[in-house]
Amino acid sequence: MTIGQHILRPLGNSIVKVNHWESRDIILKAAYLSLQLFDLGLTIVAMRLGYPELNPFMRASLASPYQLGIIKFGIPLLISWLVPGKLLIPAIVLIAGVVGWDIKELLLLLF
Repeated sequence: MTIGQHILRPLGNSIVKVNHWESRDIILKAAYLSLQLFDLGLTIVAMRLGYPELNPFMRASLASPYQLGIIKFGIPLLISWLVPGKLLIPAIVLIAGVVGWDIKELLLLLF
């Protein structure tokens, strides 16, 4: 082996490991943000159909689209930027449950 191979092989192995974790991190962060936006979309659909918002914090922000955008996208974007992806897993499970509940309620109310 040459000197270059001795230096580059461990460096290449560490880069591959970092990219593996970074890709998982990106997927988790994208899932978190996507679920937040999906929840926002379901909230807007429900409001347009005439159903009230039951969350008192969100009810106050529905008057202004800017507040709604900051609460449902700006804050989650900041959280996903600062928090490692593996720590977002409980939040992803929670928001997935909320989205599932929203879908169930909309389907029950529509049919």
